Amino acid sequence: MESIKNCLQKFGLYGILVLAVLLRLFRISKRDFWYDEAFTGIVVKENFSGMLEMIIQDVHPPLYYLSAKLFSSLFGYSVFGIRFYSAVFGILGVWAIYLFTKELFNKKAALWTSLIAAISPFAIQYSQEARMYSMLGFLVAIAAYFFVRWLKKNKTGDYILFGVFLGLSFLTHYMGLIFAPVFYFVFLTWRFKKAGSLSKKFEFKKFLQSLIPKKGLVFGYLIALLFFTPWLRIFFAHLGGRSNLHWTTPAKLSDIFLNIQIFIFGNPLGEVSAGMPKPNDFHGVAASTALVMVAVFISLLAVFLMKREKEKIFMVLLLSPGFMLIVYLFSQAGRHYFVARFLIAAAYFIFVLLGVWLSKIKFKFSLCFLIFYAFFLASIVRVDYSKGYNELVGNLGKYQNNNFYALNSFDYTIAKYYLGAEKLTLFNIDWPEYDSSNWAAIGDGLKRIEKYEDLKNDPNALVIFNSRGSFEDRSDKSFNPRQDNFILVDRYENIDIYKFKGWK
Repeated sequence: MESIKNCLQKFGLYGILVLAVLLRLFRISKRDFWYDEAFTGIVVKENFSGMLEMIIQDVHPPLYYLSAKLFSSLFGYSVFGIRFYSAVFGILGVWAIYLFTKELFNKKAALWTSLIAAISPFAIQYSQEARMYSMLGFLVAIAAYFFVRWLKKNKTGDYILFGVFLGLSFLTHYMGLIFAPVFYFVFLTWRFKKAGSLSKKFEFKKFLQSLIPKKGLVFGYLIALLFFTPWLRIFFAHLGGRSNLHWTTPAKLSDIFLNIQIFIFGNPLGEVSAGMPKPNDFHGVAASTALVMVAVFISLLAVFLMKREKEKIFMVLLLSPGFMLIVYLFSQAGRHYFVARFLIAAAYFIFVLLGVWLSKIKFKFSLCFLIFYAFFLASIVRVDYSKGYNELVGNLGKYQNNNFYALNSFDYTIAKYYLGAEKLTLFNIDWPEYDSSNWAAIGDGLKRIEKYEDLKNDPNALVIFNSRGSFEDRSDKSFNPRQDNFILVDRYENIDIYKFKGWK
């Protein structure tokens, strides 16, 4: 047992990073893109002026898209290439949270933290998704590392790098802006700890003086805002228009524990987690039972750690539940952003709490916890997800003379990434007169029809139909292949290709 501990101390980080790489690249191209990923794919395929116009129409800042375009161009904007960019940041996130934990606590705690980050299904999922979340998590974690280094050493380079990475997080996702004030509260905790203010007699004047931030923190924030300044005008337009996401629901305080459960055990993949994601279900364990178990475990863990390193643990709590509490307060003010993937930065600091705890208990108990954790991960109910497009594009030669038709705007967007707009026509079968050309991912080049007969009268028409998903959630319920005289031409997993029976 002692030799295992020594080996882990000496070579642990390298092994953990290798594990993180393997888990993030495993089957990374298997799933089809879902709607949000298809939007990313369409954006990065555009020229720079076209992609900037699409980004402005959307509700996110530009850094992820611009950098993903440069990176994934090496892979021909393939599913692998675009997702691989997220995987890189997922791996860097494991390294960044190791650095943070080592700086604030010690190497032993850092190794356990990075291991939890490496194997977390939540962190793996968003390292395999063509969106900006793993990039956001890395930027906040590395900003936190340089912030703690500045608190400890008061060096100019550290607050500059803190500001740079914080500013880059603003340009990656607007949740970086909401996270930024948390660093001020962490700074106050550190100041009180250093001055021993918590144990001295309270003096109101000195208390007010202690609230004034040091120059390093002010300059760090100014550097971050300087990075964000070129995007400010667009940000305010987004804030006034599309930023209050209609599909999100008002948060409850219990959602903090619900999202911690998602951070530890993950949520269903891809389009199954669209909207307000729920935690993964377990075989034989009710969802309410799992939530209570997580709430009790995290609460007891926090109490246990607060008794040993009160100020440092309180700092980490500010960076995780504290940040989520701020997002909860936004929800109470009518701004609903409480979605697990938006809160990915908080996930990394939950991993810190787990890592510090594992470093403080006996090694054999830590191993028992990992076995218990692995058992729960193995008990997760696996859900189906869309597959077939990746196979379909390998057979496009069969359909050179055909025209594809999508039956709803969401499927059109996904098909547009895979097939290109020139081969695709939209017929919103349940709402034919609806024109979705104002969707950022669809645009003015949309070809659409409003009459079913126009589709049936096209001798080269092929209907592309995603058969996955429940009937009640579909926006193409009216399509009935047998009743409408369509025959199945090809099937790629759950992507069905139909042709009107009247055409040979």
